[in-house]
Amino acid sequence: MQSLCSLLILIILAGGFSQVSGQISFQAAFWNVENLFDTTDAPATQDEQFTPSGSYEWTDERLTKKFHDLTEVIHDLDSEHDLAILGLAEIENFSVLEQLNLEFVRRDFKIIHKESPDERGIDCALLYDPQKLVLTDEHFIPIFLAGDEKTRDIIEAEFRIPSETGQSRLYVFINHWPSRWGGQAETDPLRRKAAATLRIRIDQILVNDPKADIIIMGDFNDHPNDPSLNQVLRAQPLKSNACPGDLINTTWKLHEDPNAGTIMYRGDWGVLDQIIISSGMLDKNAFSWVLHSSDPFRPDYLIESDGKYAGWPFRMYRSGRYQGGYSDHLPIFCSVSYSNY
Repeated sequence: MQSLCSLLILIILAGGFSQVSGQISFQAAFWNVENLFDTTDAPATQDEQFTPSGSYEWTDERLTKKFHDLTEVIHDLDSEHDLAILGLAEIENFSVLEQLNLEFVRRDFKIIHKESPDERGIDCALLYDPQKLVLTDEHFIPIFLAGDEKTRDIIEAEFRIPSETGQSRLYVFINHWPSRWGGQAETDPLRRKAAATLRIRIDQILVNDPKADIIIMGDFNDHPNDPSLNQVLRAQPLKSNACPGDLINTTWKLHEDPNAGTIMYRGDWGVLDQIIISSGMLDKNAFSWVLHSSDPFRPDYLIESDGKYAGWPFRMYRSGRYQGGYSDHLPIFCSVSYSNY
């Protein structure tokens, strides 16, 4: 009996999970890291600002500091060694991701990434821990906008638990929808198109499995009650009378709190970074969202402590001038449990 207990403890520690009452749990997080660029000019994209001779004077020293800053946040997010999924936005290429992962973070993360058609060259990425989740499939969903507009692909990844051989799957989507640059109303159709594109794929999954476990994370450049999310994607607040196929925006509570959010605009907190789930994540079968676990990650060092912008996210650049901070966005995270019975 003692040997069996010892074996179970070793299995839990090796996997980096926490286990309570027959369940295992892990964290999923998303962060727009604000322009993780290398220092070289890529001719096919508009990245000239992020070179040593560019307007942002982006040097190897500044890039190295960026790597160290990102590593600090990722390690603090992973303080319990239970971070299994990390979505990222504003990544220039696979090379900077690999350098961050191997030389700085030094975790056994695997990387899902593809060069997107975005004109600035910024992409989404997904890092996951293969000791905690097994990747069973991946896709990159293009968003076709009108005219010459281009934006980032949506990442879709499908996972299962390593110790399980059944059919339980977790679908994860990482998003960075078109920005509000040029005006919120003027750019609203772009985000509606992104929402419609994602909704089509969600419906395909739910038709085959109405109880599918789905997590949608990202920088949506819209608030929870904006039409792209609330009407087109049909992401609603947590409530008892949800319609079949509705999604649940677990970060709606932040939108209703004037002192909470992931980004600051004109002195007000906003919730552009969100975690949305399917109704299947509310049952106790297979994967489940841990109730009320979605929150911004907000250690003191990510917030400016003094001056005109005290209380704002400590960003890397402001009005084109280097500030030496982390990002203009705060990370957002939640806990996910998995029941093996």
